Amino acid sequence: MDFSTTGEIACKVRINPIMLVSGHGVSSRAIRYRGKHTLRAILGFLDSQREVRALVFSHSSDGEMLWVDVQTGELRSFEEWRFEAA
Repeated sequence: MDFSTTGEIACKVRINPIMLVSGHGVSSRAIRYRGKHTLRAILGFLDSQREVRALVFSHSSDGEMLWVDVQTGELRSFEEWRFEAA
């Protein structure tokens, strides 16, 4: 499992798409974040939401899109995030 630093995440947040994921498994829901693309704005939004995870697109590897959790810096595929408990 790879991790990103706060500075790397802040750069990715400014230019890459961000998805909000709530729930887990079959009942998970993912929507695109359309708010201000700054790390401070996203963390402020997450403080007011329960059981929501913000994922920012990082890069593609071997045909698989990898996403970074904005709060923890963990790097995984989108499907791995969706099927893990929030």
